[in-house]
Amino acid sequence: MINIQDIEEKRDRLRAMIPAGLPQPSTSGVEHIAVYAKNLEKTACFYSEIMGMPVIGITANRDVADSTHMNVAIDNGMALSFFDFPNVTRLHLRAPEGVGNVMHIAMPIPKDRYQEVGGSLYVDDPNGLGIELMPQG
Repeated sequence: MINIQDIEEKRDRLRAMIPAGLPQPSTSGVEHIAVYAKNLEKTACFYSEIMGMPVIGITANRDVADSTHMNVAIDNGMALSFFDFPNVTRLHLRAPEGVGNVMHIAMPIPKDRYQEVGGSLYVDDPNGLGIELMPQG
């Protein structure tokens, strides 16, 4: 049974950790988010042709010779970085849902880019990564 009082007490403890005046973070944002890719070509087509987010870089993975590193622009100098590992079988499996995994990535999108019906639009990329497009403006 859910104990609402326990949940609210936890939320209050977390809220108490929010500093007054919000100091400047020690980092300057996210440069990229690294994601395992099942198929880089399908991933590139999805992001560039469907999402309007161009591929901006292709390099060899510095750690694994037969792995490719692909960057997709998501704006403001940030990127989604996709890596394939053709000869590492365990990395071809869909990760189970759970702690430490990405639930989804939320990105703002101007309202004039798609027709909004009731809020955010959720889509999965070819790798099963959840993308939330949040109407803005």
